[in-house]
Amino acid sequence: MKFLATLGAVLAIATGVAAAPLDSAVIVDSGSTNAYGYTIDVSSDGKGSVTLQTRGGPAAKTPKAFTIPAATTETFFKDVAAAKKSNAATVPCMKSASFGSSIHVSWQGWTSPDLTCPPKDSLGEALIADVDAIRHAAGVTDLPPPHQTP
Repeated sequence: MKFLATLGAVLAIATGVAAAPLDSAVIVDSGSTNAYGYTIDVSSDGKGSVTLQTRGGPAAKTPKAFTIPAATTETFFKDVAAAKKSNAATVPCMKSASFGSSIHVSWQGWTSPDLTCPPKDSLGEALIADVDAIRHAAGVTDLPPPHQTP
């Protein structure tokens, strides 16, 4: 009888965990006239997809799926929630019209400040580090200019 009760409890917990909705966020690099931009879709289950695109234009390639390490995913969603709650900010920075790009994270109706500008606090620093780790997992750490095929 204890076995059945334990089995029932385990199944109830497993069902509750499995039923938890997935969370998602989007990282967008605007690109520039000299470098591809990209969009990275991140899911709380560690799945991601990256799409390269030209500045303000159509996708340069079809989306590429990739996996994000579980620890990175967990830290990213924790940090983005903290940044949203505290309304994290960066220091405004000047950019070249040709070489300047911006990176923003969008999550649950909130959009981060430009993460290519210096962060004002540790929340911004953490989010920048998370985005760098996800970019690395996606294989978009160094992209060629838009006139070359990646």
